[in-house]
Amino acid sequence: MTARGRFIVFEGIDGAGTTTQTELLAGRLRAAGRPVQVESEPTRGPIGAILRQVIEGRTHLDPKALALAFAADRSDHLHNPSRGIIALLGDGVWVVCDRYVLSSVAYQSAQGVDPDWIAEINRFAITPDLTVFVDTPVDECLQRTSRRSARADVFEAHDSLTAALAVYRRALQTSSTVGELATVDGSQAPQVVTDEIVRVLDKLGFTG
Repeated sequence: MTARGRFIVFEGIDGAGTTTQTELLAGRLRAAGRPVQVESEPTRGPIGAILRQVIEGRTHLDPKALALAFAADRSDHLHNPSRGIIALLGDGVWVVCDRYVLSSVAYQSAQGVDPDWIAEINRFAITPDLTVFVDTPVDECLQRTSRRSARADVFEAHDSLTAALAVYRRALQTSSTVGELATVDGSQAPQVVTDEIVRVLDKLGFTG
């Protein structure tokens, strides 16, 4: 019987370095002989395409409708029988995902949506084996996002990021969809952060 793969999630505010760390960790795992699939939310599926338009400011949704759309995209991401995360894990693939449930809690509640309601509409979500929170100061995140693009998305403002970061820190202590938790300093050099995450995986016995 094929051993179940591991589900590792990266969380953090925009510019924290979650995308970079997702790719770097996936590379390390592949080099160690692990079958790895990199994923992200919103997805590249049909619902995710609409969400990306909202994030880029090309269309608009009511905050509650946006939260529901993220939940729907996540449900398909998990349960799609041909390409879903659960199917991949069952095939022994390690899934490394850039953002998951806590991103919805942090960003949608920062827009005034009840975080308990957000948790309720995402109660179908499976718990990751490990959540890595990339903790990076807001000002540094804004510098990074400004270098990345001259046009900020709808969530890339100082007040929005500050509010999201505060919610993140509360949710990390209370959410049922965290699993094992590692908090890393995202202001360090990217490879240093990845080294730290690999040490966490070793300590948890994931890579043995």
